[in-house]
Amino acid sequence: MRINRLQIISSAIVALAFVFLFGAIFNFEIVSNYSRALILPFFVCLYFIESERKSFYFATFLISCSLAELSKIFWDFNYSLFSTVSNIGYIIGYSSLLFYMAKSINYSILFKKFQVPIIVLTVFNIYLIYTLNQMILADETIKTYTFSFVLECFYNICVLLILSVSLLNYLYHDSKRSLLLFLASVCIVFSEMVQVAYIFVSSAYVLSIVYSILLFTGFLLVYIYITSKINKYYKVLF
Repeated sequence: MRINRLQIISSAIVALAFVFLFGAIFNFEIVSNYSRALILPFFVCLYFIESERKSFYFATFLISCSLAELSKIFWDFNYSLFSTVSNIGYIIGYSSLLFYMAKSINYSILFKKFQVPIIVLTVFNIYLIYTLNQMILADETIKTYTFSFVLECFYNICVLLILSVSLLNYLYHDSKRSLLLFLASVCIVFSEMVQVAYIFVSSAYVLSIVYSILLFTGFLLVYIYITSKINKYYKVLF
C-alpha cells in the first residue's frame, strides 16, 4: 500500500510539473498557475509518506509554502489580493527552512573554516537586496513605507538568506544531500529574482520561460532531496 501511494503521489507531482512547464512555454497562464499551486501540497504528502523520521522545520516549510500557493487559488490569482497572504506564508516557510539548515551547523567551526565565503556572501546579499528593491521601486504604482512594501522587502531578504545558508550548509557538511538542497535553493531563489523582474520591470516572454525552467528544476531537486532519505545523518567536516 505504501509503494502504491508513493507511486501515485510521485506521478501526480511529475504530471503537474510538466503541465506547469507546458502552460508557461505556450503561454497558457491559467494552466501554469493552477498546476504550480497544486504541486507543493503533493510534496507535503510525499514527505509524510516517504520520511520515517520527520523534521518539524522542514515539514513547516513545505506546509507553509503549500498554503501560500493554495491561497492564490482562493483569491483567483489576483496579485493585489493574494500577495500579502502568500508572502506571509512563504516568509514562515522560508524561515522554517533556515532553521532546519541552521540547527545542524556548529558556528564556531563554520566561522573558523569559512571566514572568506561568509564575507563574500554578506557583500553579495547586500548588493542583491539593493538590486531587487530597485527593480520593485521601478514600478511607479508601488507605495514605499507601507506594510505591503515592508513585507515584500522582508520576503526578499528571506529568499536571499536561503541561498546563503544553503551554501554554508553545503560547505560545512560536504555531503551529496546538502549539495542537493543547495542546488534546489539556487534554482528557486533565482526563479524568484527572475519573477520579480518579470512582474515589476518587464513582462518579456523569455523571462517567463527562464522563471518556469528554474522553478521546474527546483521542484525536481526538492523531490530528489525528499526521496533520498531525508533522515540520514550528515557527514560533518571534522
